[in-house]
Amino acid sequence: MIFNEKVFRFFIFSTMLFNVIDIVVTVNVIKYGRFDENNPFMKMFLNMDGVMPFILMKTLLICGGLYLIYKKRDKIIAQLGAYLCFCFYWALIVQFYYFLWCK
Repeated sequence: MIFNEKVFRFFIFSTMLFNVIDIVVTVNVIKYGRFDENNPFMKMFLNMDGVMPFILMKTLLICGGLYLIYKKRDKIIAQLGAYLCFCFYWALIVQFYYFLWCK
């Protein structure tokens, strides 16, 4: 194992928390704000009636992927995947903070 169980769980749960923050910011800034969604797949769900299709799909995709990673947590590729997901979402949250609130 690259990471011990505690660090691995931290990556998984932090990524889920970052996903919730991403959903809230996306709905507030993109759906009801002045920006556009760049991801065409998620844009399709964001343009549907209300925000629930977007929230449901985003939650299912991320939590489903994290569940699969967690089930295979003894494999090196799953540990690297958890780490990369955590890094990606951490960078996304930093980017949200910087571009939306600091500028």
